[in-house]
Amino acid sequence: MTLTVAAMGKADASAGCALYPPTVRPPAGPMPLRRFLFTFVRNPLSSLPQAVYEEPIVVFDGGGRGLAWVTAPALTEKVLLHASAQFPKTPLEKRVFQHTLGDGILTSEGASWRWQRRTAAPLFRPADLAHFVPAMTAAAEGQIARWRTRAPGSIAAIDRDMTATTFQVISNTMFAGSADAEAAAILKASDGTLATISWEIAAAMLHFPRWLWYPGKFRRRRAARRLRRAVEAILIRRRAAGLVGDDLLARLARAQAPETGEPMSQKQLVDNLLTFLAAGHETTAKALTWTLYLIARAPQWQERILAEVHAVAGAGAIAAGELDRLLITRAVLKEAMRLYPPAPVMTRLVAEDIELGGHTLKAGMLILIPIFAVHRHKALWEDPNRFDPERFRPEYEAAHARTQFMPFGFGPRTCIGNSFAMMEATALLASFVRAARFEWDGMHLPEPISRVTLRPKGGMPLKVWLREAIAPTRAPR
Repeated sequence: MTLTVAAMGKADASAGCALYPPTVRPPAGPMPLRRFLFTFVRNPLSSLPQAVYEEPIVVFDGGGRGLAWVTAPALTEKVLLHASAQFPKTPLEKRVFQHTLGDGILTSEGASWRWQRRTAAPLFRPADLAHFVPAMTAAAEGQIARWRTRAPGSIAAIDRDMTATTFQVISNTMFAGSADAEAAAILKASDGTLATISWEIAAAMLHFPRWLWYPGKFRRRRAARRLRRAVEAILIRRRAAGLVGDDLLARLARAQAPETGEPMSQKQLVDNLLTFLAAGHETTAKALTWTLYLIARAPQWQERILAEVHAVAGAGAIAAGELDRLLITRAVLKEAMRLYPPAPVMTRLVAEDIELGGHTLKAGMLILIPIFAVHRHKALWEDPNRFDPERFRPEYEAAHARTQFMPFGFGPRTCIGNSFAMMEATALLASFVRAARFEWDGMHLPEPISRVTLRPKGGMPLKVWLREAIAPTRAPR
């Protein structure tokens, strides 16, 4: 078993106590290579030593290039911001994503990255995102309508429902609806590229030769080809229609490099469209999946969200100007992303010998910033494994170090869509809780599994009761 004792119901919020949701049991220290490999490919989180949750930096020299887990906020800031030139992105990411995301904004470096970032950034200015909110709430209503076709209290695969809903949001807002025809193919292929990705990551970390076979390798290659073909079909169709509109696809296709005036090549466009289409919806879907699980286990937070949404938005469609007033809703989301960060780890490379946290790190060492462990670190959080959205009341959140909570990363390469994602997650969660009550089935304890994003092992089955079909409850005072 990898679930902690706390995960087995040490304190169940449904009984009026604090909730300690499922986590993983860390090993006492770094493991021998063979044990590490098999532990890592099953669940990379299970390979994080206990010290990573307690110390500011843990350095392991296994006789090769070694690696360092960095968790202290000051050290993380140095790696990601103040000395970021000495800690570039790793070749590991390029190798792992070369067949899917290619050289898009997530994996590129230098001038190529700067151009792509500048090209896409205007679409994600917070002030310009308000007109996307109706599409977000419409996607929520579409999912609510699907729940309405099922028997009250029936089990729903919440992880799948959230993936479908957030994909619809991305298709409608970033691609002007032009991804709908390929939705099934893209979602299936996206899952295929992530299901066995731990083998790909382990092979890159251990510098296995690229020709070496490992489980899932050819499945991932086939899924990547299907994914790229689907996105190429969307691009061809939009080109034939004249690339009209102000969505991301149209903007990227019309963009020109500032130095040469050249537009993006077909491959660059596909690389970036895949990055936003595949990665853009996956992280928000997982954030919502874990949030709904937590409030199903802690139903008093559903009632607090419900009361807030009624007070702020009433029964009408939630408007962009109301999202910042949903403080409880946002606090619940943030606490869920603390316990279950959608992207649970970041990697960097030591470019040259450097001192960090009292250790001399040699050039070529791998830096791991285990966001999952940072968010549960004993030196940073009181009772870190407990679900407590009060941590994100504005007056408490203001005291957090900048890199104490970083579900969207930090520094120059902070997720470009973080404002969009937070707006989307808030609008969707508020819409869902106003329309439905979510109930734990009393059995499923989902282990968090890292597959680039943080997935619940065994999915996320929850009972869904539409509020129109249940007796109303009194809002808390």
